[in-house]
Amino acid sequence: MLGLCLFSGVFAGINDTDTLTLHENDKVIIDSVKVIGNESTEEFIIIREMTFGPGDTVNSKILEFNRERIFSRGIFSFVGINVVTKDSLNTALITVKESWNIYPIPFLHLEENTLSKSTYGINLLYKNFRGRDETIRAITAFGYDPSFSLEYYNPVVDYENDISFRGTLFYSKVLNKSKLAETFIGDSFEYLFTGGGFTLGKRINQFNQAFLGVGFNYIEAQDDITSIFTASKTKIDRVPFLSISYVYDTRDLTQFPKDGRLIILDYVMKGAGVQDIFYNVVKIDYREYRLITGDLKVKWRGVHRRTLGKHVPTYDKSYLGYGEYIRGHKGEKTEGDNYLIGSAELSYPIFNEWNLSFKLPLIPEKLTRARLGMHFGIFVDTGAVFENEQSLNSFDFSTGYGFGLTFLVLPYNAIRFEYSFNEIGNGEFLIGAGFSF
Repeated sequence: MLGLCLFSGVFAGINDTDTLTLHENDKVIIDSVKVIGNESTEEFIIIREMTFGPGDTVNSKILEFNRERIFSRGIFSFVGINVVTKDSLNTALITVKESWNIYPIPFLHLEENTLSKSTYGINLLYKNFRGRDETIRAITAFGYDPSFSLEYYNPVVDYENDISFRGTLFYSKVLNKSKLAETFIGDSFEYLFTGGGFTLGKRINQFNQAFLGVGFNYIEAQDDITSIFTASKTKIDRVPFLSISYVYDTRDLTQFPKDGRLIILDYVMKGAGVQDIFYNVVKIDYREYRLITGDLKVKWRGVHRRTLGKHVPTYDKSYLGYGEYIRGHKGEKTEGDNYLIGSAELSYPIFNEWNLSFKLPLIPEKLTRARLGMHFGIFVDTGAVFENEQSLNSFDFSTGYGFGLTFLVLPYNAIRFEYSFNEIGNGEFLIGAGFSF
């Protein structure tokens, strides 16, 4: 025997004396793998996330990494991995507890921090609905930017070839983001966006994936005068598109990693000559996560978006202050052909992992289980928007720094409370759902 068990939890039918503890330098050969607790989830959905199998040698670090990768699927409220020995055979015992799989998530987005420019609605998720990690998502938004979208995702539509499928449909009315266009016209105006597409993905292995997507967008400007800001220079753009992507992901817990890298390379060709529209969008996103000492971790990110073509419409320019922004400058809106962003954060857990579970009358137990955490962090962001013809030394970078708390309620979401400063010390308080990166 090697000591205490690696993870706490309930392991049905297992005696304490059967369970091995793997200390940092201990290694053991796995003879078999067993999954328990998956009431509706197909076993192959769990097994395909693992980096080891029968005949492989594991240590505590490998087991911890695999536990987090399984948890990253977002369909379990608890994952534990133990090594159990019986008759001199070692079994990797994976214990899961499934999370609630259908829930509405209300949201509120304040543009320029004003209620008069608020977008609100419901993000309805139905996850793992056939036990195959499939997701149906319907988002309905009202207010400033009304929209509706429907998405279906199947990570294993073809198991033998490891092919995934994603299909989307959407309808939205979007207020113009370009301050230059608004200044030119003298007033704000809307675009009507409708369209959809599908993407096929090929999982090369646990860390590498490639994607090919096609689709069609219909964009209608509110008024003929706005046609100078469309791609076709008419009121209506009809834009077929082709996308090619590559993802390299070695993160442990993808929602809030302690270790690993994420590299995303995206290329989208838009128009293909229809209505004389032809331009390209390229995006590179690099992220790295490292433990420094103990539970102190650092992460950094660099992202670059570039548009190329003879006439890129204002609605597809690169913007900061909307989806991407610099903390300390969130209320500032800048636009151009391209943007460049860099971020770095140090974080330390106030408490790292607390598996909460309690019972309430008439409430399913799956709704009362979650993995909680709270982390304090300090950060710095910098970024610039620039035109294709600009040189690097002419970029006007905006920089912000600050601190904050991130509350994890996994596998569901997180909420961040941050206070940031700009270069001259002016501060702003930020509340955000999800993760900074």
